[in-house]
Amino acid sequence: MEYASMKIAIGIDVHKEKCAAFAVFAGLGEPRPKHTEFLNKFNEDFRRFTSDFKGMNELHDRIQDHEVEILIENSTKSHDIYWMLRQLGLNVTVAHATDLYRITMSKTKNDDNDARELAGYMRRRMMGENEFHEAHIPSLEVLKVREICRFALNDRADLSALKCQIRAHLLIRGWKLTRAYKDITSVGALREIRAFKDPVLLLDSAKAESLKKRMKETEKVMRYLMQDNPVFKVIWSVPGFGILSATYLTCMTDDIARFEDGRSFSASMGLTPRLYESSDKPHNCGISRRGDAALRKLMCQATFVHIYHAESFISEKYKRLKASGKHHNEALVACANSMGRMIWKMVVENRTYGSAPGDLAAARSMADSEDLFELMEESDSE
Repeated sequence: MEYASMKIAIGIDVHKEKCAAFAVFAGLGEPRPKHTEFLNKFNEDFRRFTSDFKGMNELHDRIQDHEVEILIENSTKSHDIYWMLRQLGLNVTVAHATDLYRITMSKTKNDDNDARELAGYMRRRMMGENEFHEAHIPSLEVLKVREICRFALNDRADLSALKCQIRAHLLIRGWKLTRAYKDITSVGALREIRAFKDPVLLLDSAKAESLKKRMKETEKVMRYLMQDNPVFKVIWSVPGFGILSATYLTCMTDDIARFEDGRSFSASMGLTPRLYESSDKPHNCGISRRGDAALRKLMCQATFVHIYHAESFISEKYKRLKASGKHHNEALVACANSMGRMIWKMVVENRTYGSAPGDLAAARSMADSEDLFELMEESDSE
């Protein structure tokens, strides 16, 4: 059955396996009976559909004769859906989740209601009412680098968990190595671990070797992809950033010109304090934690290394905050905020950090160390 063209606002609640879509009439006046029939049929058929090209193609074929605007909520999966829909020629907007109060504050939160609310947000936007900020969507090339970085982050986490597993296995059996290896997965330590002929330890040692080899290969890929990137070169010059943290910050920053100043850049990583006002008295609370959690963690790690390997206003700020009685984590996060502001200015001005080659090499070695997280925990407990 054919339907006359109309304006439609569609909200899509995105998930890994299935999406939920809801469409509403976004034209002037009341929809015609045929339009209402079309929308009801669409909402029934696309209440659940697959989050792949097959599902997106089916959605495209159904609405291709209409003027459609689609809204999805920002998440890791939304970028994949965004590019699938864009390649099909559809108009898609991605909204910051924190702006969608009707969804975040809802007492009846489910996929159907979320899709319905998203459609409502988009309909009101088409009518001239803007209730949310658009999320920046990176290019497919940048998304590829992000995937590689997350691949490396997962491997690091797996290796860290594996080290704990090996130590626990040795401990409960009362087995000891000839010395206390700083890295339980080093060549010498794995040689001794295999000597126990324990099947679990043999599997653990094989997994450790595989992870380390893969991590080295991933690092080579990142170096190759970033070799001509001017933003990476600026970040890479700052003592404290390793190959992974510099690459991840580069691809997550993407177009730094979209940030009006260093504060907004740090705010995008969730490193600025939330402000609470009561009785006309402002109170700074904890950091907002907006943005990517992995990036925020890497920024704090890079700042930690910078403090111990560079003499700068950031390391001086850390000493000053500690001397005033601030806890290590509070001082570190405050310095990470300053680090973000400094990097924004350096990138905007295309200016690299001046540091002695030896100090820079030592900082990079520590930043890429597999034991960095343990070193940070030790500092936190002091």
